[in-house]
Amino acid sequence: MFAAHHRLANLCAIVDANGQQALGYTRDVLELEPLAAKWESFGWEVANVDGHDAAAICEALPLLSRNYPSDAPHALVARTVFGKGVPFMEKQVRWHYLGLTDAQLAEAMTHVDSAKA
Repeated sequence: MFAAHHRLANLCAIVDANGQQALGYTRDVLELEPLAAKWESFGWEVANVDGHDAAAICEALPLLSRNYPSDAPHALVARTVFGKGVPFMEKQVRWHYLGLTDAQLAEAMTHVDSAKA
């Protein structure tokens, strides 16, 4: 609200919307949807993007300021999957607070490295 009130048009918040928090899925602990509409209701211009698509993020950021005629701050809601690309971690709330063993880290890095190729 402060940012919109003071017309901080050069401000951009990037929200990692992965549907989880340390205590569980956000839909069960504290429903956040419709997330974009909530940011908009406080005077922000909002765009949703696939948070795993770096090109889409880079494309969306400059469009936020170009496509909005006011001095509104901007929010980019990056829709992500927690632990994406690491099968034993994907969508598993416990990885918000558990540490990896050396073996788990090695396995996770194998999946991450293969996704880069």
